[in-house]
Amino acid sequence: MSPRTVPLATLLSVVPYFHARGAVRVADAARDLGMSEQQLRGALWQLWSCGLPGYGPGDLIDLAFSAEDLDDAELVEVTFTAGIDRPVRLTAAEAVTLETGLAVFLDHPEVVDQAALRDLLETLRAAAGVPARDAGASDPVSAASAGTAADPTDADTVRTAVHRGRALRFVYHSASSDTSTIRVVDPARVSVADGHSYVHGVDREAGEWRTFRTDRMSGAEDVGERRPLGPEPQEYGGDAADGETATVRAAGAWFLDEFPFRDVVRRPDGDVDVTVGYHDRAWLQRFLLGHADVVTPTDPDLAAEIAARAAEGLAHYASDAPTPSDAGGAG
Repeated sequence: MSPRTVPLATLLSVVPYFHARGAVRVADAARDLGMSEQQLRGALWQLWSCGLPGYGPGDLIDLAFSAEDLDDAELVEVTFTAGIDRPVRLTAAEAVTLETGLAVFLDHPEVVDQAALRDLLETLRAAAGVPARDAGASDPVSAASAGTAADPTDADTVRTAVHRGRALRFVYHSASSDTSTIRVVDPARVSVADGHSYVHGVDREAGEWRTFRTDRMSGAEDVGERRPLGPEPQEYGGDAADGETATVRAAGAWFLDEFPFRDVVRRPDGDVDVTVGYHDRAWLQRFLLGHADVVTPTDPDLAAEIAARAAEGLAHYASDAPTPSDAGGAG
């Protein structure tokens, strides 16, 4: 049998190719698709078990070939495509959504290689039909959430350590105590929130999980293999130290199955009173902001704060929208 593991992007190109040509020689198809005959046969084997829900005759992608076994066939034809009649492409809306999400990582080289990220963003902009940005132009999404970037050398060291499972030693400045200390940390991951990036890992001196803002780190260096980390404490959930009462709207009751709320009490009108467990207040604010259409905090001050942050975010987008004069002048 041929190998069955073939990348998804390759699989999605095979069916439209055969659909447009009818019966095709395997050697010719492999050459046109830029793969070996063995890889193509592996892709065809995988596709033969893919299709629509039901997974019976008339649901799965179907093939016809010129031998008893696909591995021996010289000619192959796709007789049922299960709807994959042409190459799959991102819609403009999907491309914009991806671009917006990925742009959060701009100016955070400790998280991702910046040259590769910018190339990817330009590809997504082209797919969305958005003009490429000038070399000196700022990115509105990045500018709206920009924080202070880490030193490029430290950023590369941090990113490499996280990806390769290495421990880090660095000088860390605490804003609350205005002191600097040397830390040795076994890093697990890097995250980005509110324009800043953070390293999550186990501080060897404390023996506990800690979070470090990367722009407060300096002199980062690799100090050897990372030690076993153990489970990372959840930011939320039933074991969370703090809780905030909130209401889940009746129309969003499905969210009760997606998040581990505490103290769930259903009202006669369908709304649900819950407690959101959390360890970190900043996480709670991001959670409520991201699910404002479903979850409303009971505390009026917190609700007002979330509404203000949402309005601020919308204002950033509104300031980037073209004016009527930009769209075109009078004739």
